[in-house]
Amino acid sequence: MKAFTRRDLLRLTTASVFPLVTGCGRRPVSGQRAAAGLPGPDTLFEDVASRAGLRFTHANGADGRYLYVESTPAGCALFDYDNDGFLDVLLIQSGPFAPPGGVKDRPHCALFHNNGDGTFTDVTAGSGLDTDLGYAHGVAVGDYDNDGYEDLFITGYGGNHLLHNERGSGKFTDVTAKMGLNRRHSTGYATSAAFGDYDNDGRLDLYVCYYSPWTLARDKACHDGLGRRDYCTPEIYEADVHQLFHNDGDRFTDVTMAAGIAKVKGRGLAVAFYDYDDDGYQDIFVANDITPHMLWHNNRDGTFTNRAVEAGCAFSEGGALMAGMGIAVADYDHSGRESLYVSNFSGMPNTLFTNVGRGLFEDRTIASGVGVPHMKFLTFGCEFLDYDADGWPDLINANGHVQVHADTTLNGVTYSERKQLFHNEGNGRFREIVDAGQLGDLAVPTVARGLATGDFDNDGRLDVLVNNQNGAAQIFHNRDVSAHHWISFKTVGVRSNRNGYHARFRLEAGGVRQTATVRAGSSYLSHSDSRVYFGLGTAERVDTVEIRWPGGTRDVLKRLPAGRIYIVTEGRGITGEQPTVGSKPAAEKRT
Repeated sequence: MKAFTRRDLLRLTTASVFPLVTGCGRRPVSGQRAAAGLPGPDTLFEDVASRAGLRFTHANGADGRYLYVESTPAGCALFDYDNDGFLDVLLIQSGPFAPPGGVKDRPHCALFHNNGDGTFTDVTAGSGLDTDLGYAHGVAVGDYDNDGYEDLFITGYGGNHLLHNERGSGKFTDVTAKMGLNRRHSTGYATSAAFGDYDNDGRLDLYVCYYSPWTLARDKACHDGLGRRDYCTPEIYEADVHQLFHNDGDRFTDVTMAAGIAKVKGRGLAVAFYDYDDDGYQDIFVANDITPHMLWHNNRDGTFTNRAVEAGCAFSEGGALMAGMGIAVADYDHSGRESLYVSNFSGMPNTLFTNVGRGLFEDRTIASGVGVPHMKFLTFGCEFLDYDADGWPDLINANGHVQVHADTTLNGVTYSERKQLFHNEGNGRFREIVDAGQLGDLAVPTVARGLATGDFDNDGRLDVLVNNQNGAAQIFHNRDVSAHHWISFKTVGVRSNRNGYHARFRLEAGGVRQTATVRAGSSYLSHSDSRVYFGLGTAERVDTVEIRWPGGTRDVLKRLPAGRIYIVTEGRGITGEQPTVGSKPAAEKRT
């Protein structure tokens, strides 16, 4: 069979991969897409949500009261709930705000099945997501019971929900009470959460961020400089303690106090399990809003110590508090160490904390070129992604303000904002792509919150999913036509957790070494594709891949052809492949 090229795919994109909806059910092209215009030959990203059947509009329930909680939702996820090799989509809905149980006919979160041809089908009805999940904010994805199917943990104000995946059937069962997660913490203002195995026992534990003990009764009336009502700044509200749960197998146990997590408060907005000192045990980094960031160092005895100050990632380089909102993690400089990128409020640079080893970080925000271009934007979701497969992780920001009158009160700042895309130049610096023709639909202003990345059509280029406040969700198809090669891996743990979260990959191809980890938590309120992706540039094969699993197993793979998505099982090596553009689907081998 003739191999497909990127140019072949773009022709398919126009002709058949993303067919237009016709007939009486046809919907008009959205105003957002019309504003952006048709993609040109140099366009890097195109929003294909409408014609791919991904139709969803988030509502934060704003009714003129400017309740603080309205400013923070909502997230999204790219994950494969039925193990068919294609990424499905979850979009979080919030709906009208009221105390728990006080809303009738709340709009639901939405689950979309990936049909494998570039289109999606809404399968929310009967899925278990078509119920009132409260004022939902974010989602974490992980196979907490190691049955081979990814489960969902949905956070929100007033209560969280653990939804068990019924073996890929499209049904999810609420097991929150059964698994010991039904007791409300503080006032229940939960934001981001992440699954991760902090004690390497093969079961995924759970960290949940909380923002503030905010309640409707405690909400304050704030005004802008012209006396108009607007959302308050975070300093008005007290910070809160977060939660850590240990997975005992038959239930989750709250170990917040015993683990030392309760010693520090923070307005938590994003969390990532992240072994920053490469000692084989997962630490936890938390981005906090106008409270110091947390770096929970894993003491390997069930306890954690906050070392953010000593490590150099608690504040900005000048010692200022930052409005940390999203987290991205990657070995962006090929140092063999993964660094941290934290998104911030407008007027504050997004921060690049470069991991220099020995458990230390250096703030290279300005030197790297990511700081100054951000100053007029407010970023929530963010991720590293090698969009052109040249082997150097790039950056993308999902922007959107929280102050609705920003257009008239802040110089050069707007409420709706375009996304930002930064190209990694391979020398420690990033170059922002500002040409609207190249950005394509990324240039359309929205009030963005959640962002997730992943190759939804398995064509070898990473795509982007965004959930916008009070606007249509977007899925940006990556149209890069460079001749660069790529490779991707789906991990299956045996001794380790079934997802293979925290497995560390060290890859060598064409004389270039790269490092990446199967990520558990990142961005903002969202979950990106957990398959590990490497751009290979001009290299047509991978010479060596070494995988260090959290359970202690070490696998070495050699001479792998590029352009494939390999299924790698702990201790067994390659056990299958997932379908790619131009290939015949291959069944995933269960273990």
